[in-house]
Amino acid sequence: MSLRNTNENNTVESLFKQYYNPLYNFVNSKINNSEDAKEVVQDVFVKLWNAKEKIDLNSPTIKSYLYTMARNTMIDAIRKRKDQSDVDIDNLDAGSIAEDDNGQLDPYIIRSEIMKSLEVLKPKTRKIFKLNKLQGYTYDEIAQHLDISVRTVEDNMSRAFSLLREELKKNEIFS
Repeated sequence: MSLRNTNENNTVESLFKQYYNPLYNFVNSKINNSEDAKEVVQDVFVKLWNAKEKIDLNSPTIKSYLYTMARNTMIDAIRKRKDQSDVDIDNLDAGSIAEDDNGQLDPYIIRSEIMKSLEVLKPKTRKIFKLNKLQGYTYDEIAQHLDISVRTVEDNMSRAFSLLREELKKNEIFS
């Protein structure tokens, strides 16, 4: 294996570590299906791996490229599964499905309850929180994107955490 291939492999691996969770959250927020979201993001990184010699993996636009790949792969997956119906988990009893056999809280249920709790936030605070925690933007990137100060982003994130903490304390799963 050449030095170039080793560097490309390390770069793909570092991109995977950096962007897997934000891409998963992005896709899952759109399709509301954890397994399908994992599959879509996995497909994105397989495509990236297969095209690594054609793509500048160190490009400043790689983040946009990955999100575009995720969006397109997600659309393809939705088209393929168009005839399948979705389960509406919002109407299920959260307490009965939240724990697995070992008494551990299911990460999907935790995420779902947090997403529901976001509704208590003001729209601007919710948007800032989602950009940071679901799409992986840094505070600086959010400030530039929304044309606000980094301090405003920090204040909104602090407010979001405080309000979410209080809201989640009310939930039977977290009590």
